[in-house]
Amino acid sequence: MITTGCLLFFMGFILWMNTSKRISWPDKPVVFIQLQHGRFSKMLSIVLFALGTGLCTAAWGFGSGLFAAIVILMMMGGLCVLCFPFSWIRIRYIAVVYLLCLFLEVV
Repeated sequence: MITTGCLLFFMGFILWMNTSKRISWPDKPVVFIQLQHGRFSKMLSIVLFALGTGLCTAAWGFGSGLFAAIVILMMMGGLCVLCFPFSWIRIRYIAVVYLLCLFLEVV
């Protein structure tokens, strides 16, 4: 549940970062090109942030969950900004890391 919340925050931050005019993304996927302009991408990222916050509050309670949601949001923002220039953000890499973390969380 925590791993899924972190993934939701990560995807929300990537969608929010996609709407920036300052960030150049040379090999941007077609889906992100379509979501680059407009409010839909920002609204979708807000929904993902809300779902991630809901998962955190369900896992840890209201106060601790809100605090954890803020910390995870800051962590995922820093991770996206750090990994973005090196082109480490690929769907395959994210899926492998997510499945590994989910396996470790369940076991």
